[in-house]
Amino acid sequence: MQFTLTSDEGLPIRGNLDMPQHPRAMIVIVHGFKGFKDWGFFPWVAETLCNHHFAVCRFNMSRSGIGENPDTFDRLDLFADDTYSAELADLRAVVAHCHDVSRLPLFLLGHSRGGGVALLGARDVEGLRGVITWSAISHVDRWDEATKAQWRRDGHLDVVNARTKQIMSMSTRLLDDVEANRDRLNVLDAVAKLDVPLFVIHGEKDESVPVSESAAIEARSADASRMVIATATHTFNAIHPLVHVPKELSLATEVTCHFANVYA
Repeated sequence: MQFTLTSDEGLPIRGNLDMPQHPRAMIVIVHGFKGFKDWGFFPWVAETLCNHHFAVCRFNMSRSGIGENPDTFDRLDLFADDTYSAELADLRAVVAHCHDVSRLPLFLLGHSRGGGVALLGARDVEGLRGVITWSAISHVDRWDEATKAQWRRDGHLDVVNARTKQIMSMSTRLLDDVEANRDRLNVLDAVAKLDVPLFVIHGEKDESVPVSESAAIEARSADASRMVIATATHTFNAIHPLVHVPKELSLATEVTCHFANVYA
């Protein structure tokens, strides 16, 4: 079932909500930087979770850069002004929609930056039973001082999308958000305040987020488990489109189902 919500900024939040018969709980999937709900493994993960009797919600952040075409970054103007605060507001809107549809117990599953957003947003989620992170960031400030100084001078920071070869420009709005809201956007402090179980999954071969960040997250939680998959990359060896299911992705999904079954 597809849905479209309106963000706090008046932008569309497009999502999919899959509801199997007799669901045990609902799992909200939060994509990361340059991610989107239909990237690579997300549809397959959603289908697998549904087969294990979990309702699943996956959605595009309103400033993800994805417009009406579910697989194309055709709104780079929106992407340019994305912020962590905007993503947290989007997550709140999606969780509220999930509660309107069903009062099921709820889990957050966040990948990469989405893992950090899930941890930051968990405090606002009614009925939350647990948080699962895949390749999650442990801090939102990802840039050295020289990069940030150049970002300020230029008024933008450009990143390359390795898949599409697009130049994706970020305005200083993200940098402003990080600097103005350091306390509210402190991921490790948010972890320390979690009052639900946390499952941290990371790949030893993660090329984007060091595996040490998963250890930092685990260390701040009063109720955390951590799994490091020795051969897994940042995306658990999956690519877009998903032409086959790597064993690392299958394992991460299997243990995610087990965790949710235990705490549902």
